[in-house]
Amino acid sequence: MLTHQLPAVRSLRHEVHAKEWEARVQLAACYRVFAFLGWTEMIYNHITLRLPQEVCGAEKQFLINPFGLHYSEVTASNLVKIDLNGKALDGSPYPVNPAGFTVHAALHDNLPEAHCVMHTHTTAGVSVACLKEGLQQTNFYTAQLHNMIAYHDFEGITIHADEAPRLLKSIGNKQAVILRNHGLLSWGATLPQTFAILWTLQRAC
Repeated sequence: MLTHQLPAVRSLRHEVHAKEWEARVQLAACYRVFAFLGWTEMIYNHITLRLPQEVCGAEKQFLINPFGLHYSEVTASNLVKIDLNGKALDGSPYPVNPAGFTVHAALHDNLPEAHCVMHTHTTAGVSVACLKEGLQQTNFYTAQLHNMIAYHDFEGITIHADEAPRLLKSIGNKQAVILRNHGLLSWGATLPQTFAILWTLQRAC
């Protein structure tokens, strides 16, 4: 575990736009909720939140977890603000995991309503992702997601930008996604909406 080697970060509360701080607090809280629910993969996987135009103008910027910290260690101030190329914009001393940035950046850049993106490797989610037939319409939760789930075939660790067009084609406009042999993903216009979709998908699995 890398946590003891990573630097402390000062509070950014009075150094950033009020809208950015609000987004940071909401996203950090979501990481803690994921930790509480057990939706973690050691220091891996990501929840990202795109910043509003009041903060970054026309440029698309989003917040991501610092690589090396467990979800239970994420705070509003140590979240990393990056651009679509993965460049840190807030002077953060933390690295960003390329495997997370590639998928999330593709969705934030190309889906106008993808302000939040969540990805997990839960046992239930990965189990269903490994089934040839995918998620079956057999319970109350799958019924809520009828005709709302997209599937994307596994192409290995998601660090190659050339996978983005194929991923976007697989997703279309569906906000609940099963990444075959990989895990679950959701995206939405707000963090609460995205969480509700992922919670339902996870519960269905």
